[in-house]
Amino acid sequence: MAKAKKRADGRYCAQIYLGRDENGKRQYKSVYARSPAELKEKETAVRLQLGRGLDVLSQRDSFSTWADDWLRLKERENITCRQMDNYRRAVRLWEDELQGYEIGQVRADDIERVLIALSDQGLSQRTISLYRSAIRQIMRRAVGRVIPTNPAEQVQLTAVGRKEEQRRALTDEEQQWIWDTPHRAQPVAVIMMLSGLRRGELAALTWNDVDLKERTITVNKVIEYDSNGVPSLRHITKTAAGMRTVDIPQRLADYMAQMPRDNVLVIHSAHGGVMTESAWVKLWRSYMRELNIKYGTRTHADLERMKSGKPGPKVFDMTIPPITMHWLRHTFCTLLYLAGVDVVQACAQMGHADVSTTLRIYTHLDAIHKRKSVDKLDSYLSGQSKVENE
Repeated sequence: MAKAKKRADGRYCAQIYLGRDENGKRQYKSVYARSPAELKEKETAVRLQLGRGLDVLSQRDSFSTWADDWLRLKERENITCRQMDNYRRAVRLWEDELQGYEIGQVRADDIERVLIALSDQGLSQRTISLYRSAIRQIMRRAVGRVIPTNPAEQVQLTAVGRKEEQRRALTDEEQQWIWDTPHRAQPVAVIMMLSGLRRGELAALTWNDVDLKERTITVNKVIEYDSNGVPSLRHITKTAAGMRTVDIPQRLADYMAQMPRDNVLVIHSAHGGVMTESAWVKLWRSYMRELNIKYGTRTHADLERMKSGKPGPKVFDMTIPPITMHWLRHTFCTLLYLAGVDVVQACAQMGHADVSTTLRIYTHLDAIHKRKSVDKLDSYLSGQSKVENE
């Protein structure tokens, strides 16, 4: 045990010899405590860490240093622009919240406190999960080097944050709305609904990627959008599995055969260029408004506006479901399920990186389908009972 000394401030201090650095200089780790017993416990803990090969001196490195190093490593990976923006935002948040912390000082309760505060601010579960994943990965790099365990792995919180709306497939009626409502966004909706393409994949799709005779769409590039909504072309998709050939149904092939080929891009802006983030928003908002006018139910406020003529008959409360582009992709997966396509083939068609993603959708649909099967059995038994009573 190192020799203990009592300081002027009343604390006890001991220095543990760590060896010599590359220049031959002796290195020590200082340990402080309020009593000799506490000092002994702390010394023992340090020696245990040394026995595990941990660099106890580097425990005093700032958390920000480790976070910045992790971010630089992420920038070398094949990550989308949007995801990198998310990681940068997460690092900024943790550096602000853990400002002044050494990497060895970060505790599970520090992390929990921040996550609870984010939940109280109304952030979604998905956003909080992103922040939680970032701190977990940052601290994981330090495990076995300067800290024995990952404090982020000890966080006990589950499902914190505002619950996001469940993504779902369009009903048969909603699918028919798409077919019966001509609009500049209709090709977007139809193609996504019957091919499962992601928005970025559709934005990059050219007519050279489409073979209507063989009824295939080749996905080999994607348009990505940075935090300012500026598009950029990447000749690689979100994941390796995203590079795929999608077999499309005859109905989609027939629909696309009627589309004008006035541009190299299948879907383009009104000026013929690549769709920007704002162009997507305006296009989809216009389409949802058109569907709402045609299929929505007019509220009392709508009727009053129509009487006054202000602000105009086309400004109505939205009473139809808030259909999103991802609902269309989910619809394609559901149609594959209903058509009896096995989960492995559906995974390839959807471009999921892991079959477990597709399996979760199929499992959910299984539960719904089995419920309907039991309902049919109830109807059958009910009818059979009536016959017996007669």
